[in-house]
Amino acid sequence: MSEGICDPSLVWTIFMDTGREREVELPLFQVTEDVFVDPDFSEQIRYLLMENPHYIPGGNVKRVLSPERREISGKALFLVICFLKEYAERKSGARNYYLFGELKNHGFRLIAAADDSLTVERFKFFMKIITMKPSLVKSLVLTPMPK
Repeated sequence: MSEGICDPSLVWTIFMDTGREREVELPLFQVTEDVFVDPDFSEQIRYLLMENPHYIPGGNVKRVLSPERREISGKALFLVICFLKEYAERKSGARNYYLFGELKNHGFRLIAAADDSLTVERFKFFMKIITMKPSLVKSLVLTPMPK
């Protein structure tokens, strides 16, 4: 069994506008290992957003606080919130919320995740589902960070 890759003591906080009076806070735990996704991930997601009506571009992130409580803006960050169908959720877990950062030479790095016990294997399984099996996804929202 592999070890978790998140540090529950290092929390990123995403503030989202859900149409209610107060913003919703989404805590994500800092990923402590270098976990990258393919450099063509943005192209894959762009294609999936066009081809799958349940893959939705979002715009409701209002603020992002780092674990040091500094507001982060204007960075090449984006948030993926995904709800899987029952079978895939049993295999991958229910807390599929991920913060990614774009790096000049390495594609995209996983920065934080909602599941504090996430393993590399479970993350890779999740990535295969969203990129190769959209039929197992109830809904996926991809939201860039505010400028």
